[in-house]
Amino acid sequence: MRTKRFITAAVAALALAGGLLQAAPATPAQAVGTTYYVDATAGSDTNAGTSDTAPWKTLTKVNTITPGPGTRILLKAGTVFTNQYLDLTGSGTAADPIVVGRYGTGARPKIDFGNTAVGGEGFGVRVTNGSHWTISGLEITSGQHATSMRRNGILILGTGAGGGAFTGIRILDNHVHDVFGRDRRTGGINLHARQASASDPESTWDDVLIQGNTVDNVADTGIQTMTDAYTSGSSWTHTLDAFTHVVIRRNTVTRIHRDGILVRAGVNPLVEYNTTDRIGKYTDVNASVVTYLPAVSVVAAQWAYYTSGAVFQYNEASRTRRIDGDGQPWDFDTKVTNSVYQYNYSHDNEGGTLLMMDQTSNNVFRYNISQNDLDRSNGAISIPFGGGSLAVYNNVFYRSQGQTGLLTTSNSAGVATYTNNIYSNGGTGTYAVGGGAVYASNTFFGANSQAAPHTGKLTSDPLFAAPGGATSITDAAAAYSLGSSSPSRDSGAVIASNGGVDFAGRALYQGTAPDRGAVEAAAATVLSAETFESGGFGGWAAVSGSWAMGGVPGALRQSSLTGESIASAGSTTWTDYSATARLAVTTPDGNTGLLVRYTDSSNFLMLRLNLDTGALELSKKVAGTLTLVASQPVSVDPGRLVSVRADVRGSSVEGWIDGVKLITWSNPSTDLASGKVGVRTASSAAVVDEVVVRG
Repeated sequence: MRTKRFITAAVAALALAGGLLQAAPATPAQAVGTTYYVDATAGSDTNAGTSDTAPWKTLTKVNTITPGPGTRILLKAGTVFTNQYLDLTGSGTAADPIVVGRYGTGARPKIDFGNTAVGGEGFGVRVTNGSHWTISGLEITSGQHATSMRRNGILILGTGAGGGAFTGIRILDNHVHDVFGRDRRTGGINLHARQASASDPESTWDDVLIQGNTVDNVADTGIQTMTDAYTSGSSWTHTLDAFTHVVIRRNTVTRIHRDGILVRAGVNPLVEYNTTDRIGKYTDVNASVVTYLPAVSVVAAQWAYYTSGAVFQYNEASRTRRIDGDGQPWDFDTKVTNSVYQYNYSHDNEGGTLLMMDQTSNNVFRYNISQNDLDRSNGAISIPFGGGSLAVYNNVFYRSQGQTGLLTTSNSAGVATYTNNIYSNGGTGTYAVGGGAVYASNTFFGANSQAAPHTGKLTSDPLFAAPGGATSITDAAAAYSLGSSSPSRDSGAVIASNGGVDFAGRALYQGTAPDRGAVEAAAATVLSAETFESGGFGGWAAVSGSWAMGGVPGALRQSSLTGESIASAGSTTWTDYSATARLAVTTPDGNTGLLVRYTDSSNFLMLRLNLDTGALELSKKVAGTLTLVASQPVSVDPGRLVSVRADVRGSSVEGWIDGVKLITWSNPSTDLASGKVGVRTASSAAVVDEVVVRG
């Protein structure tokens, strides 16, 4: 799949005096800390625009200001801005970002930018050379037009003399649809470092959150990051690290011309809880009007390119099309290293399940479930050009549609290792295992006469609960849990650094030996899950401190800077479980912790981010005495959300941050055997989001 302007005031004045230049447009007025209201129906551009009773009317008026820290641009709910767009510059701060959003009740404000263009490019919202922006709650479309140009629903652009290092981009809860462009730099949501001339400074981004958006019926790509460092002859150097701390989560991407979600040049991106469906030449478009869609030969649903440390998890991908090749849901593409796909569910993707390209190394594919992917690009797993090490373990590959392709294929012997996987053919087709792989302790059930012999191989029925019966990622674990008498139980090989939990979130391992497949023992139960987007506390209760719901994105927020602040949820009878949360400490040198086995404010275990000590700390509090029992150094910036996970099983406690296990501790006493989940700060403000407890 492979694939300045700067004129000093003196020079300008001399040029104007000599009649050599026309006067440039006046510089937009700087707006700092002001809220602007825009109502396409009842507004007027002669109004002040600074109250909802005297709003502006057009986005053209908005484009005359340069927003500064704390500026809010709010569009009236239920109104439509036809043949208009937002073209914005300026920067906010971490404490006071610039916000583009909505006010009032009703449908999302709609930006229909039609066939408009700036410099030959169309967009609904464009932010050029800016940091600390939040864009949320909008509907954006352009419709079908015969004019061939680049078009994007939301475009975050770094270009020209103003390019540089940008940070703090939030794109949340928008609906982008029916946008059609002429090349692969176009589509739904696009972050693009664009090199207009050789002397342009290189643009990069840190701390990007793309969450809760719907992208439907767009060309070229649904959500992507891109840098022109890849352009032939470019002097730019950030081919591997133009985008750092990127989180793409809970987005729905459907009916896409090329790729669904694509991260290029990323370091440690997190791509989770997304859904992609109908990827690859699936747009609904009048071909007699839109004649310029770019040629497409290979696509994938959710993948990375020139990226290290990527984590793709809890995603669902379906109906990705094989055109001339590829067509998989997942792809370790060129120069992807030290990355993992885990806890994902795929079905009915034409090309198979996983693609791995050249110049890759140290990648992992684990605890995923593939149901009736069609394996038309050589096999379930395709490694057409070789690459570095790939570990494939504890996955389920279920087939019942008469597939006859290879399960695995590689032209480079020994690159991939396959362990503890279950390959089940419930139909009448045959399947085979290709060369270039090492196998151990896999189960091959069905018409598997050509499956490679290896140590620990089983051919008996794994006794799935409902093979072929998964309807989504939410019930896939139940469908592919192993029966109590399954030979695939307690017969697998131990995998070091296995991620700690299975597809369903159950701690590893449960029995006398590892199970095969993606679900360890019986399917785990989600005991509690709260995204804090509804505006209410849900099942949570404030015990102490100043807890409130709100913000963008919605989260549980603690503002008190004195004393201990605790909020909790769940049951004191919970014993063994895994708790995950997204936490941010917003006080410099502050702290926030995830509580497990919480009984009351005097008895709990706490996995804490402590910015004062620069550490991830595990503490126990019994009868009011708080004791630090383990600590590992970490570096976390104030205000940055990170993923924290605490696993408690018997006397064992493990602490994870951003998918890396840092702490393992065994409680020498019998205290703290059960309890709720919670969060805690000490004289610190914090943000808590996405708390999930699986038992």
